[in-house]
Amino acid sequence: MADQTHFIVYTLEFCPNCELLKEYLKEKGYRYEEADMSSAESLTEMRMNGVFVNEAPVLRWGDDFYTSADLFEDGRVRGEVVDGIAAGE
Repeated sequence: MADQTHFIVYTLEFCPNCELLKEYLKEKGYRYEEADMSSAESLTEMRMNGVFVNEAPVLRWGDDFYTSADLFEDGRVRGEVVDGIAAGE
């Protein structure tokens, strides 16, 4: 089982939504590490877990992955979703 003490944010170099998500995590005091979504290691990790997207960011908490479709609405971070993930909901 993957670590559930912090998030992993899979990002791309030019990604405004990645910056929005990282800023939200910082503001809320959530620990996270960043992983380059374009690296072979990240791509393999996501594919092995059934994540087949080309759009960043992808957020990981433990063994669960959340895509931009889960995390954003109208150009904003869906804070209730991220907070729910961190709370184990």
